[in-house]
Amino acid sequence: MAHLLLAQTNDHIPLKPHHRFGRAHGEVDTQVFGIEISRHHAVIIWTGELWALRDTSKNGVFVNRVKISPDVDTVLSLGDVITFSDLHPHSFIVSSLNPPG
Repeated sequence: MAHLLLAQTNDHIPLKPHHRFGRAHGEVDTQVFGIEISRHHAVIIWTGELWALRDTSKNGVFVNRVKISPDVDTVLSLGDVITFSDLHPHSFIVSSLNPPG
């Protein structure tokens, strides 16, 4: 199973095949707090061959400090660092890209 590592706490976050991130309690798989975080900020998707990240926010998503295009899938690689806004203090490291179990 693929997972991310929350860099600031070393917590592992196992990824579902359609894993949603954002502020909306009860509507996302991983809740991310902060005024700069959208209710539905981003999603990581298993395509059947690889893991891809999609920005669904208004404030942007960054992979390795580069802002990705909104609503376009960005293929993830092992070791990529994801941040959910240029102002948000937490980052997520892609630590496993195994297919869903």
